[in-house]
Amino acid sequence: MSEPLGPQSKAFMTDLVMGKRVRCELDGSKTHDRFVGICYLDEQDIGAKVIANGLALDCPRYSGGRYIKYEIEGAAARMKLPVYCR
Repeated sequence: MSEPLGPQSKAFMTDLVMGKRVRCELDGSKTHDRFVGICYLDEQDIGAKVIANGLALDCPRYSGGRYIKYEIEGAAARMKLPVYCR
């Protein structure tokens, strides 16, 4: 929540998935004691949706660059990619 756009990102995610069934495919890795994987809502990749809306950046260390094509111009200027993502 202390990150730029943190409150906006939380509100977006809450509106997107609250009360809905989400399916996650975990890859077996962890970061900061959190599981890593891809989560889907109605077969749509949730990470791609959040990034395409300018509320997150691709974390290539875990995605392999999967989401870079969804980043909107200017998103990187508003957010800083965490060191662990590089």
